[in-house]
Amino acid sequence: MYRFGVVGESCESDSSDVRALTLQSGSPVLSPEYPDPSLSAGFAIIKPTLVLLTQADIRACRSADPLGVLGHQFVGIVDQSDNPDLIGQRVVGDVNITNPESPLAKRGIGHHDPQRGILGIRAIDGCLSDRFIIPERNLALVPDEIDDERAVFTNQLAAAIHVSRIQRIEGKTFVTVLGGDLTALLCAQIMSNLNASVRMLTGRSDRLELCAKWGIKHRHLDQVGRRADQDIVIDTLTEPESLSTALAMARPRGAIILQSHPVSGIAEPSLDTNDIAMVIERELKLYGSRCGQINDGLELLRSGTIDLSGLITKRVRFDDVMSGLRAAVEPNHIGVIVQMR
Repeated sequence: MYRFGVVGESCESDSSDVRALTLQSGSPVLSPEYPDPSLSAGFAIIKPTLVLLTQADIRACRSADPLGVLGHQFVGIVDQSDNPDLIGQRVVGDVNITNPESPLAKRGIGHHDPQRGILGIRAIDGCLSDRFIIPERNLALVPDEIDDERAVFTNQLAAAIHVSRIQRIEGKTFVTVLGGDLTALLCAQIMSNLNASVRMLTGRSDRLELCAKWGIKHRHLDQVGRRADQDIVIDTLTEPESLSTALAMARPRGAIILQSHPVSGIAEPSLDTNDIAMVIERELKLYGSRCGQINDGLELLRSGTIDLSGLITKRVRFDDVMSGLRAAVEPNHIGVIVQMR
């Protein structure tokens, strides 16, 4: 069986313990004495500098599954590696930890391997620790011109770019992004660069102000009808009724792209009889979208065509990470980052 690095694995390093945000009895706890990771062949030990808290981290905090260290989106410095050229380099990382010999990985779709680990979410300790371990092949070097507060968005940008490639955006007359969180804002900005007709619909006035600053078409969600005229609807909302809203907006043979996952404690989305009838009658296409390629996110950052100003709404020190988690749940916050050093 392929080993990702066992959650909570003991170590043989000089320093016996590190600080780490762990899940204990279903609740996140900042532990001052978590086992320091030991170096394994093909892996690197990272000292994170910034960690971005996302809804996936909130779901993990509410998970009934046994987890070790939380956190999955980071920028950091390589502390240890068998590759001397990596040591001291600033890096970000692909959160999907896949056996390179798996059938899906060999086909280039390892992100869909059901046996994969996910940093801080499944089978491997995450990055909300003074030091953590990750396969070297999952790392990408951060160019000098990209600072940490931009680099920490790499995975989120990669996911938004991936959404924009599920269906061709260019040339479509009506494209709508539903939602107002970080994912929605990045999708709207990336897609509006491909097609000026892209609009974002949200119930939050502060998000509408950001769209206005970026020159993106925008409307309040309550002011828009459901006229079945949209070529593509990208649903980033976590409310279960959002899928019905997206379906009502899509034109016959239009497309719905789902880039969301309800937070635990909120009912899962479901297709009722009317929704199913709508999909069949209009011959709608439903797509899911999850992760992208981190090199795409870095290239977008390097291009300078994405505006991230205003997206970090709270910064906390690692010792105050619990307040960061509470803020990440609040709808008024967009990007919450943890300063690890």
